[in-house]
Amino acid sequence: MILTMKRHAARADSSVPQFKRRVPLDVVQRVRGRIVTFALPAVGREPEQVISLKLGEFAKTSLRTKNLETAKVRAIALASHLETLWESVRQGPAPLSQRQLDGLAREAYLALIAEHGENPGTPEQWEKFKALTRAALEGRIEGAPAIKPSGQNDDEVACELLFGGFTGEDLTAWINTLDANQGEQALVQRVGRLTFFVLDRRGVTVESAAELDLMRRVARAALEAAWALKRRAGGDWRPDPAAERFPTFEAKPKEEGVTLSDLFDRWARETGPAPSTRSTWRGIIDSLTAHVGHGEASRITPENVIGWKDARLASGRAVKTINDSDLACIRALYRWGIANRLVKENPAVGVQVAAKRKAGTAMLPYQDEDVARLLAAAEREPLPYRRWLPMLAALTGARIGELAALWGTSVIEREGVVGINIAPSPDGATLKNAGSERFVPLHPEIIRAGFLDYARTKGHAPLFYGKPARRGSEAKHPSKGTTNHLSTWIRTQGFDNERIAPAHGLRHFWKSAASRAGIADSIADAIQGHSDDRAAARYRHISIAQMKEAIERFPVPVVPAQARASVEGAVIEAPTPTVMPAAG
Repeated sequence: MILTMKRHAARADSSVPQFKRRVPLDVVQRVRGRIVTFALPAVGREPEQVISLKLGEFAKTSLRTKNLETAKVRAIALASHLETLWESVRQGPAPLSQRQLDGLAREAYLALIAEHGENPGTPEQWEKFKALTRAALEGRIEGAPAIKPSGQNDDEVACELLFGGFTGEDLTAWINTLDANQGEQALVQRVGRLTFFVLDRRGVTVESAAELDLMRRVARAALEAAWALKRRAGGDWRPDPAAERFPTFEAKPKEEGVTLSDLFDRWARETGPAPSTRSTWRGIIDSLTAHVGHGEASRITPENVIGWKDARLASGRAVKTINDSDLACIRALYRWGIANRLVKENPAVGVQVAAKRKAGTAMLPYQDEDVARLLAAAEREPLPYRRWLPMLAALTGARIGELAALWGTSVIEREGVVGINIAPSPDGATLKNAGSERFVPLHPEIIRAGFLDYARTKGHAPLFYGKPARRGSEAKHPSKGTTNHLSTWIRTQGFDNERIAPAHGLRHFWKSAASRAGIADSIADAIQGHSDDRAAARYRHISIAQMKEAIERFPVPVVPAQARASVEGAVIEAPTPTVMPAAG
């Protein structure tokens, strides 16, 4: 059982928050006495802190901060790391290839270089480090101090006791005279802690025979790191050619199991998601893979997903993003994988961030005066996306992404009515769903302002971005950049209420204003591309004439003429606007 702390543990003799968790009963005997080294993450101005703790009935350590928020982040990160360790112990030893063992040795090499590379000390320190490591590796001594993954090593006294005052070639000659049959105890003592540090980071447990083999490889990697650090300590900072001999560690060869990346690629080939979805989901699976230390889909457990979820939350990621994007992505991929017999279980089922909607956090629509100010600001803009997109969004209620992807050929006449044909663009921009494809009549004010003339100048080309997207590209569609630039520009005009989305808030405004204007919800839904799942809605078909009549009744908020003249060229702070109907 894992104890859940309602607040951080505390010691009577310390004001620094402590971490204390019970080691699960099913793994405690297998990890008792093991030393875990972990880097408590940097938070704000507080730097990263490397700590080591010895496991027993509990995992206990200081969180190295007096700031409770920092302590909370560090406690969640450490708890997630330990959950990965418990799970690796439960799964039992993993058979590793020689390449994988050398890949783990590489991580030991890199850990030593990262720890000491900037300030390597003196050549004499590394000479003693090498002497102890070599003697332990060759079985020439019975005991040796452990190599610490962080901090300085305790080699000075050990070298004096074991090797006297020898240095340089004399030290090498002395070690060569020692009996090389004194067992493996010194090897385990010397590099065991560093070896388990590497294994813990990767969430891997190895068989006892492979464990000793790995320690020998780690010892050789430590010797190579010591040679490089000795050269740096003497002023030679050239790249170490020995570093190139190591392979990168992969938890399991790809052919032995489907990876998350494989799962995503196969799902994407079948479903054809939008480039923006590809980009977002690729980042999500990369994050999960980095967190658990491997990408094999069948080995990812609910505990792994929970730990990853907690880490994302601790990093400051929004609850809605974690629930609706991160976890939704993983659940969807595994559902598809189960249906296609690629995996057997979905580790993300039921995993959710507990979130209670708080008062004062729901998104709001723009008010009439906000829209009037925004349209007045847009009217003065020479850039087409700033000039036309706010007006189109405010007077059609369409999604800003749908409008940003329009081409000149999207402006058409149907049944005698001029409007925009919202559909997948010629260069691959997609819509939210099938119900989003529709024809929307243009508001008379948009036509009066000259939008049709502008659209004719573009012809068979995008209205609001430059070069069309390359078909088949996985990059985000260029219209996404347009929407981002528009939102940034709107914020610079003084619309800084975080509860009003800069561009999407216009869609909320349109629905609210349509209701006030007496436009029926069914007609408003048809104009905006909102689906109605009720059975009765399937029998209702809204005509273009009905939509045209509703659009023409939609009121246009405008800033009074005297207010416009007084603030020309500045961000407008206008009085309550006049609401001007477009027709009638």
